[in-house]
Amino acid sequence: MGRPLTLQSFQPTPDVMAGEVMQFMPASDAEALKLLRAQYPDAPLSLRVAALAFLMSKKSRSEVARLMPAKI
Repeated sequence: MGRPLTLQSFQPTPDVMAGEVMQFMPASDAEALKLLRAQYPDAPLSLRVAALAFLMSKKSRSEVARLMPAKI
């Protein structure tokens, strides 16, 4: 059998991490990474970077959508 799920073994997904960080509305990617590091000190760096990449992809999509002309 496997190990039981404990609080220590739980790792959030990058989209959940990104959603929690966005509540603070970071002004830059560096600030977002700092918030991720503070909020998830035990998470591996690769997981925090994946959350940052998720934030960056969402930001770029929203910026593109904002710049595109509205369809009638």
